[in-house]
Amino acid sequence: MIYKVKLTIEGVLIFSSEVRPMVAGGTAMGSYITPLPYIHNYPLIYGILGKSAEAYFIFPSLHQADYLDRKGKLPLKYTSVSEVLEKAKQGKGFYIYPAFPTKIVTSSFLLSAESWSYGLLTRMPTKNVFPRITSYTAFMPESEFITYMVSEKGFEIPEWIRIGKKRWGIMKVKAEPVKVTGWEKKEECVTSIPVNVKDAQQFGYTVENFSKILETSSMEEGIIGWATLKECYNVKGKVAGETVNLELPIPNENFIE
Repeated sequence: MIYKVKLTIEGVLIFSSEVRPMVAGGTAMGSYITPLPYIHNYPLIYGILGKSAEAYFIFPSLHQADYLDRKGKLPLKYTSVSEVLEKAKQGKGFYIYPAFPTKIVTSSFLLSAESWSYGLLTRMPTKNVFPRITSYTAFMPESEFITYMVSEKGFEIPEWIRIGKKRWGIMKVKAEPVKVTGWEKKEECVTSIPVNVKDAQQFGYTVENFSKILETSSMEEGIIGWATLKECYNVKGKVAGETVNLELPIPNENFIE
């Protein structure tokens, strides 16, 4: 099954894509953090799984016994995501692509590590090495994103997911099935939507070139962009009365049939 997925933000979504110094009146005030209007597919995968992150992201003590041996030697391990990718290659479970915006509503927040009264400081400033004031630009409710998802028949897609901590990043999920009218393998194709470059390679596709729109600190897993593939699936169909023509690195053709 192929779905067109609409994600509507119902809770404030804050994440960092770019950090710049915040200067006011010639004085350094702290940092200014802004997000790019694209959402990496790994948070979406965690959201569909009902997880906020891997366990060892939250409880480092789970791996404390061998932490010193591993420190500085191994990259982050996306264990749950790896399991999803491996199952997807076999035509099982699901796989969701990165999301791109159709409507953006933003707001700014000022977070402070100091306190002020009307006249006097009520708390001493922190050390200079810590940004005393941080300004965030965040995505607000009513922001909308679109992506596509493939899954095996009978897979239950949640109506709500959360990709942030606490009540941040709550999203309403509306998945509409694509009625496939035809499909084929095509050579030299450009993806219809941004994709995760490493995921495409893991699915066996040759990425000849890509135009990067998002990169996270995870480096290899973090590169999102439109990609030129040596070969990919071209799927034609209809969804909600709209004709679609998709060129995507689909993990397994069983998801199409």
